[in-house]
Amino acid sequence: MGSATSSDSSGGSATTAGTAGTATTTAATTATDGSGSDDGSSTGTPVELTPMFVAMGDGGWTASSCDRGRTWTTHAFSDEQGDHTQWTGFGGLAYGPGGFVAGFGWGAEGGHILHATDGLSWEDLPSESFVDDGVAIGSGIYTSGVAALPSSFMIFSQRVWHSTNGVDWVTTDVSLPPGAEQLRQLRGFPESALLVAAVESQSGNQHPTGNFVVVSEDEGATWSEGTGFDGNCASPIQHSGDIEMIGDTLLVATGDVCRSPDRGLTWEVYTQPTGGSIQDLGHDDDGFIAAAGTQLMTSSDGVTWTTKGEIGTQLRAVAFVDGVYAGITSPGAAPWYSDDGVTWQAGELDAAVVGDLWIRDFAAVMIEGTCG
Repeated sequence: MGSATSSDSSGGSATTAGTAGTATTTAATTATDGSGSDDGSSTGTPVELTPMFVAMGDGGWTASSCDRGRTWTTHAFSDEQGDHTQWTGFGGLAYGPGGFVAGFGWGAEGGHILHATDGLSWEDLPSESFVDDGVAIGSGIYTSGVAALPSSFMIFSQRVWHSTNGVDWVTTDVSLPPGAEQLRQLRGFPESALLVAAVESQSGNQHPTGNFVVVSEDEGATWSEGTGFDGNCASPIQHSGDIEMIGDTLLVATGDVCRSPDRGLTWEVYTQPTGGSIQDLGHDDDGFIAAAGTQLMTSSDGVTWTTKGEIGTQLRAVAFVDGVYAGITSPGAAPWYSDDGVTWQAGELDAAVVGDLWIRDFAAVMIEGTCG
């Protein structure tokens, strides 16, 4: 991804999910007992919750599943594919108040922000949705990062935008710290109130060249860089790898894994603990999960990894919600699902994929009501 002033990009995932990445985004409405519903104590009426998976790729392509990964509804806005088009999906995908937001555009005139309340019916937001000092100006020519916050969203593009509903956006004075010339991946963790940015210094101005990670506890007003981070953990993260968080433990991984036990204050480095590249990170009920080669791997601590399932094909993204795992390949966008993470089956798209479609992000959430 790129910073608000950069000229190159990332690929990212959604935890508030994630693919390059992807991470698993869990909505604030997820039932605390894991049953998929709550007791309705605030209203007296039980709230029905439905697990949902959403993938996004270049061309404004989305695929959504409301039946635990078995079947998928797809939609595409364009047949443009590749890293430098107005429909490159480097901005990623996030779920928060008002639904889903997905960001597109890199290195070409134009750029698009999509919104879907239900994850199925997507709108390409018009210029009037983006207001700077009372004037509608559009979102900018690219989108380098989309993240969910505890009660809002942020978009990093040529400007930084804020929204409380995913539809109406205003500019903010937020900026990345000095030396962060390229934003490579952005992740928001609403339950932890933490914003994490994998960034890069290319010129060496105000920061040594290479990849590093900064975190913000106040929605981007201030940023801090911990000690001990190794740039190899994030160097290809604009195309593969991810950022994930459980409790105060933060992982950044593309093959090498950097682990922070204290919300990004200090980092430990582990060289390829899964035995190779990591395409995506997420978490299930027991700990971290990773799509690594053709395997789903798990770890309780982010340090020691074991193989849980052999998928038989390399997944680009993986996620878990309400007892079910789902993943998707890239290029080509073939979905897979598993009820235990061990045995996997192929899902079904409602329309054939055209071209070498690249998946950029993946989300797994519990939505209110039913869908589909």
